[in-house]
Amino acid sequence: MLLQVLHSQFITRDQLFEFMQKRNLEVTRAPFNWRVRRLVESQLLDRHIVKSVSSSPIYSVTSAGKVTLAEHCPVLDGRRHQDAATHVNLVHSLELNGLHLSLERQGVLEEWESETTIRAKNELTASGYAKDYDAVVTARIAGRSVSFALEYERTSKKTKDYARIRALIEQEIQVRRFLYIVPEAKLASFLLDCFSKTKAALFVGLASEFTRSLQEMSVIEARSGAIQPIASAL
Repeated sequence: MLLQVLHSQFITRDQLFEFMQKRNLEVTRAPFNWRVRRLVESQLLDRHIVKSVSSSPIYSVTSAGKVTLAEHCPVLDGRRHQDAATHVNLVHSLELNGLHLSLERQGVLEEWESETTIRAKNELTASGYAKDYDAVVTARIAGRSVSFALEYERTSKKTKDYARIRALIEQEIQVRRFLYIVPEAKLASFLLDCFSKTKAALFVGLASEFTRSLQEMSVIEARSGAIQPIASAL
C-alpha cells in the first residue's frame, strides 16, 4: 500500500482502494480503511483534505514512510507534502492515476513504470532514460506487447520548454515511441505545433479516448499530422 502511494505521489482513498483490489490485496472497504488509518496514525502516510479537488481524502507518503520504503526501493525525495492543496503535482498525480487505473480496468496493462522509478533509474544508474517521463508503459494492443513513454499534459508549457523536451526525446535510446495524452483538443493542437519538426515517433491523443479504450483510440502523429489508429502508431 505504501509503495503504491509512493509511486502515485498523491492518491485518493478511492483510487488506492481500487489499486489494492486490482492486485488482490484488499477485497472489502472495512479492512482497507483500518489499514490506511493505521498508516496515518503511525505517521507513514499524510492525509490531506482538498474538497475543491476530491471528495475522497488524499494521501502522500511522509518522510518516515519514505525511510521505511528505502529498504525496498530507491527513494530520492525526502520532502513532505505538507500543503497538498497548493502542490503543483496534486491534480496531475490524481489524473495520471486515473489513466493508470483505466488500463487496469481494460485488462491491457502489462507494466507501468512510474515517474518515481524512472527518476531513480535516471539519477542512480548509467542505464536511465533521456527524460523523467510520467510513466513508461507496456500494454497489450492488437495482440502484441508494445512499450511507450507516456506524458500526461494537463496544461501547456512554454514553447521553449517543448524545444528542450524535443531535444531530449530525440536522444532517447531506451524507448522508441512517445505518447502525449491531453484533456482537450486545443492543447493537442498546440503540442502538435511544438513537436511538428521532431524526428521522434511522437503521438498525441485525448484522455477521454485513452480511458475509454486504449486499443480503439486514434492518435495524431506529430511529424505528419496524420490521424491513425494507435495499433498502427505504436
